[in-house]
Amino acid sequence: MNDSQNSESRTIPPLMSAAWESATSDPDPLVALGATRALAGLLSTWEAKLAIEAMASGATWEAIGTSLGVSRQAAWEHFHDYVAEFKHQVKVEARALRERHRQEMLDFRDEVKRKAKEYRRPR
Repeated sequence: MNDSQNSESRTIPPLMSAAWESATSDPDPLVALGATRALAGLLSTWEAKLAIEAMASGATWEAIGTSLGVSRQAAWEHFHDYVAEFKHQVKVEARALRERHRQEMLDFRDEVKRKAKEYRRPR
């Protein structure tokens, strides 16, 4: 579960990059402070995405908690809703894919039957 195992690179959302840039370089400290607050919220979302990614790759709540410096219970409490929603979405997409494949097989079977009838027809 390290970077060498993850062949996909993560793309930093433009809003996060902009918040970072403003927080670190805006000459007005109040603007930088506001950008820092926005960045904290964006990082929380980023952290949840990484927890989902970790769970999808087989990480345990214990491992996620250790990475964050908290207990597995605290990690579960913080992220389980995000992970549950992700799992639900995967199941919905898998069902839709399974249904699409089933329908394609039925359509293919019907097409084969139709062509077989045409082939057997006297000419």
